[in-house]
Amino acid sequence: MFKKIIIVITLLLIGGALTLAAASGMIKVPFISPLLGTDKPRNLIGDVDLNLYKDVLTKGEVTLADEADKYCLTCDISYEDFSPMDITISSAELSSLLQATNNNFGPLKEIQVKLNDNNQAEMSAYLNLKDYGYDFSGPVYAAGSVVKNNSSGIAIEIQRVEVGILSIPEEYIKQGEDGLNVLVNSQLAKMSDLKIDLLEISDDSLRFKGNYPKTASVK
Repeated sequence: MFKKIIIVITLLLIGGALTLAAASGMIKVPFISPLLGTDKPRNLIGDVDLNLYKDVLTKGEVTLADEADKYCLTCDISYEDFSPMDITISSAELSSLLQATNNNFGPLKEIQVKLNDNNQAEMSAYLNLKDYGYDFSGPVYAAGSVVKNNSSGIAIEIQRVEVGILSIPEEYIKQGEDGLNVLVNSQLAKMSDLKIDLLEISDDSLRFKGNYPKTASVK
């Protein structure tokens, strides 16, 4: 009888450990990960049309000097030909653009962005930090706000982060928020004549008005 109890407890501990690992999304556990939905990034807007980003480039009259998949959030990009721009982009268009330019390079893959109201947005993606010295790869989700910080920068406030389906403690969210702001604004800093007059998120769309580069190339 005692041996049976030990076996049951052992199985429960193993099952609990596997469920916790699957819940984090860092380890794919057969049957459990698909059941929890942690085997891939959270689906925020449905299927993403990977060709939709071309409409964004056309609307903004932006030219990419290289193939779209050569660009990413951490890539070394140069910007030229600044001129006034007033453009509105939907969640589907922005998600398509981010996937077209990040799915091959950089730490974030399969990015989806859902634009809400009052400058609020949600993002899901597959994050791989192994090339940056951290032993982490898995699906992540974040919710927060994006606002104009000054005439050439933005401020991102992260209110909630989940790795798999596990919530991240507030102190780690703050570290991630600081890192993301540095990453995004360092890329914007390369745009010498960037000017943000308006940055507004509402009703499933992002509107930008200001001065923006019409040509981008990868160094």
